[in-house]
Amino acid sequence: MTSATSPIILKWDPKSLEIRTLTVTTLVNTSNKGPSGKKKGRSKKAHVLAASVEQATQNFLEKGDQIAKESQDLKEELVAAVEDVRKQGETMRIASSEFADDPCSSVKRGTMVRAARALLSAVTRLLILADMADVMRLLSHLKIVEEALEAVKNATNEQDLANRFKEFGKEMVKLNYVAARRQQELKDPHCRDEMAAARGALKKNATMLYTASQAFLRHPDVAATRANRDYVFKQVQEAIAGISNAAQATSPTDENKGHTGIGELAAALNEFDVSI
Repeated sequence: MTSATSPIILKWDPKSLEIRTLTVTTLVNTSNKGPSGKKKGRSKKAHVLAASVEQATQNFLEKGDQIAKESQDLKEELVAAVEDVRKQGETMRIASSEFADDPCSSVKRGTMVRAARALLSAVTRLLILADMADVMRLLSHLKIVEEALEAVKNATNEQDLANRFKEFGKEMVKLNYVAARRQQELKDPHCRDEMAAARGALKKNATMLYTASQAFLRHPDVAATRANRDYVFKQVQEAIAGISNAAQATSPTDENKGHTGIGELAAALNEFDVSI
């Protein structure tokens, strides 16, 4: 294969994740507040809000468990990330409950703030890993298409070409489905446009691939047929690389819009802070 396909590698290291955009609510900005001026009479509402945080965490954990169970990639890392969310969620439950009992305590408030930050950090890491697993699944499809493309290029006669192109077509259908889903998940309009353009280029050039390859097999000594076939192959390879680049352009922390669990949890934490 040519270097045009070299970008098809996972660009993130699951063992060393940098949380680039953390969904931290106003809780984070209140860690240095002095004694609270809130009245203890509001502790009843504080307990209700603490319960809502606990429920939101539980809802997210259920989704996290499902993601880890269904994922074929990074399963061990996902399971560990879910358990970390569970652990931090329990710490947050205890901290928020203790603060609700004594909302005037700046010490307990600080403990709760640190617990909230740790919980959101754990949740964000889980989202990053889940997104990485999705990308890895897409990259595996891209790799299969690359191999099928190479097989088409190495066809020795027209019947061989027909058989290999048929397999290539099957893999293209699978890839298009996975790539289309990834395109919908991308929040950045520019990334979506890049994915759409790459998918369009792949479809267009894949259609011309059979004709160009057939012409070359019929007239292998004609320079123009070889040049045309090589050009089409290069366009297909560049489209595959384009899909890979677009798929990895946005981290899940930029895509919280597509994860209702993190939105619910962040909202619950925010309401807890504002209301008490």
